[in-house]
Amino acid sequence: MSRDRVLLPRPEGRGDDLTDLLEIAGYDVVRAPFVRIEPAPAADLAPALDRLARGEYDLLVITSPATVRSLVAVGLQVPEGTEVVAVGGATARALHEAGLEVDLVAEGSGAALVEAVRRRREAVGSPDARPELDPDSDSDSDPTAPGPVSAPAPAPRVLLPASSAAAPTVREGLEGAGMHVEQVDAYHPEHAPLPAEVERDLPGGGFDAIVLTSSMIARRAAQIGVHPRTAVVVIGRPTEEAALSAGLQVDARAEHPDAPSLARAVHLALAPETTALPTTSPTSSIGPTSSTSPAAPKE
Repeated sequence: MSRDRVLLPRPEGRGDDLTDLLEIAGYDVVRAPFVRIEPAPAADLAPALDRLARGEYDLLVITSPATVRSLVAVGLQVPEGTEVVAVGGATARALHEAGLEVDLVAEGSGAALVEAVRRRREAVGSPDARPELDPDSDSDSDPTAPGPVSAPAPAPRVLLPASSAAAPTVREGLEGAGMHVEQVDAYHPEHAPLPAEVERDLPGGGFDAIVLTSSMIARRAAQIGVHPRTAVVVIGRPTEEAALSAGLQVDARAEHPDAPSLARAVHLALAPETTALPTTSPTSSIGPTSSTSPAAPKE
């Protein structure tokens, strides 16, 4: 059984599912958070949350479990009539655990979110058919004349609480789809102190793989230094782009932003001659994937 050493630098409280999957498969997982989450002060969030509670937004878009925790801690209230959109299954679960209903779950990328919201708004906002004239009406209006022109519907109002380090991708995409977006900082990611072992072993080749799950984590990994023999696995395209821009070589990208896909990507990067993990979680199926690229042979 493989005892390849995998570094998982996700924030505290994140990545338990991935850790379990990798350890069951025989990998030696080292947890060392590269960032820590600092919730935004309640006073900073209060104005937007008050407007939300009064029903001034049509949609509430939540992009991470960390956002859910920050909002719940300061008294999140979602009124009837405001749709809740979650990005990814983990965010949806966090909302359900907080007692909130979720109207739409989008895949875990900004582009997928924008497309899912756009399609839903088109579906619910299609124009009504023109009302029929009452044949018994004594109106002398010409039934063939054009009816009154309806005023265009106002742009949907969206509240987007997110990380203070979040890229503008989601906000710009929603605005490009004709929505009015208010983005507020729900939490602030900060660099976390690292064990001396990690600062020594990551640039020194002491890890066989590292899993990068955000652009900020990718940039910090590059600052510390990643040995060429260490396979770099990323959760999605934005993280991949950040890693490449920071000078890292990316060996595999997860097919989906979830634990099973990340576990498959790690396995493919470290064992490209195989197509599936040797052991899987009882609750997760980890089979072959076609969208991750095998790593180059390591020295």
